[in-house]
Amino acid sequence: MRLVLDVENTVTERGGKLHLDPFEETNTLVMVGLLNANGDETIVTFDHSEREPTPNGHEIVQKALDDATIIIGHNIAYDLVWLWESGFKYDGSVFDTMLGEYVLQRGLKKPLSLDACAERYELDTQKQTTLKEYFKKGYTTRDIPHSELSEYLSADLHATKQLSDKLYIRLNTKEDSTLMDTVLLTNEVACCLARIYSRGFEVDVSALDGVRQEFEKEKKELQKALYEHVRKLMGDTPINLNSPEQLSWVIYGRKVIDKTEWANSIHPYMSETEFRKLVNIGTEIVYKTDAKHCNDCNGTGYITKTKKDGKPFANPSRCKTCDNDGYIFKNRSDVAGLKFKPPSPKWASANGFSTSKQNLEILERASRAKGMTDSVDFLYKVRRLSAVDTYLSSFVEGIATHVKKDNKLHVRLLQHRTSTGRFSGADPNMQNMPRGGTFPVKRVFISRWKGGKILEADFAQLEFRTAAYLSQDGVAIEEVTTGFDVHSYTSQGYYRCRSTYFSPRCESTYVCTPLRSNRFWKKQSRSCLLQALHRKISRHQVLALQIGYGSFD
Repeated sequence: MRLVLDVENTVTERGGKLHLDPFEETNTLVMVGLLNANGDETIVTFDHSEREPTPNGHEIVQKALDDATIIIGHNIAYDLVWLWESGFKYDGSVFDTMLGEYVLQRGLKKPLSLDACAERYELDTQKQTTLKEYFKKGYTTRDIPHSELSEYLSADLHATKQLSDKLYIRLNTKEDSTLMDTVLLTNEVACCLARIYSRGFEVDVSALDGVRQEFEKEKKELQKALYEHVRKLMGDTPINLNSPEQLSWVIYGRKVIDKTEWANSIHPYMSETEFRKLVNIGTEIVYKTDAKHCNDCNGTGYITKTKKDGKPFANPSRCKTCDNDGYIFKNRSDVAGLKFKPPSPKWASANGFSTSKQNLEILERASRAKGMTDSVDFLYKVRRLSAVDTYLSSFVEGIATHVKKDNKLHVRLLQHRTSTGRFSGADPNMQNMPRGGTFPVKRVFISRWKGGKILEADFAQLEFRTAAYLSQDGVAIEEVTTGFDVHSYTSQGYYRCRSTYFSPRCESTYVCTPLRSNRFWKKQSRSCLLQALHRKISRHQVLALQIGYGSFD
């Protein structure tokens, strides 16, 4: 029997974040809504300020789960975790209307909320905004009037049922039927991810505090060293390295004259000549400065004006001479900054020139190749400071904010955020940790069992092996069997990298330059494997497998 299900629960605000999960001690299950295939609706109350819990409520819900052949919900993983943590048991099939709609969108990224889906599909039952209005007034879920909360939950149940019917019809049409297997697999994965989320990681809180101290110490050292660098490069000009515009002054030694005109003039595909001309006209050279005491305000930044009768105004005025700083800057004769020249129009940005991580790495490699040790040191420390800031905010503070009182961290892996089908992480996002086992944050994760170990595993050349299996290409199968590194081989065709210096990720330690045009790259990448794929599976499947190889239009 099909069963549409939805839960309502309380929410806790902690550390500036809303925690909706059942692992917070103060969160409770308020209601469970059930709608069976016959249209019979049941609202079971567990914790509400106006009503006593429904008699035998647990048995009612568990009986419905036992009788169900499939549970339908919108963001079903959320409901499953609440059910499991509330003592209910269910290991059967599920259908998530949110994930079904996500797959059917084919990467177009339209809103996936229930109200957005209800509006898009013109459902008879539209999602209500009851909760939002009461939350604005400071109500908790359990304090919202029982009748209104029940009505809200009922509307969600019927909207979810109608949406599932619409999606089922679409998945049985000629146009969308090929996505049925993908939808079914996606729902199976949702149950697996819900189990992973429910179990969580064990966190060594004392080790986390130690990692924080390490990063904060390194951050202070980097800031001190960079301050000294900036003084040498810019004189007394105050520079905020967190500002891309001011960092651009330090790296390129030029400053945009009119930001609006510059932003309207730059274009990534303008000619080299036009770009150089625009740089000369639209920017000016930045010079090192010396700070001088402002005599007009005597260094205070304010001046006292007098009225016509000779009496002073009650409040002092800002000094226009020094712009309220108390000192003025006098240009020296020597040019400031590292004086790098942006190589192409694609390096231009709205505030001057790009200071992206990728471009800083390119400049650092160029500096190393030319023996410019000061530039290498500065650029590396700028990148490292940015990385340490990220480690502190995203990882250390993220873990501290979301870890529970039992020292468990429940990281969400989401299936619906990216347009490519890849997972994304949240609360906090732990997917973008640096590779390798030396990253300090990894030390804070410990086994949930005394004396236990944590195993880290990854697939090797998964896309290539999948392609070899689907095509049954003999050469590809032999390369998999013998351990041939296809990524190293294909990258050597695109970059001037000797195999003795080449790593699978083409580490930035070595300078790699494009060998030929994109046409050459396409030609070299048309291996017998891809030819076999074209013969044996559809073009759509081939494009899906060409991750890491580029497009072959």
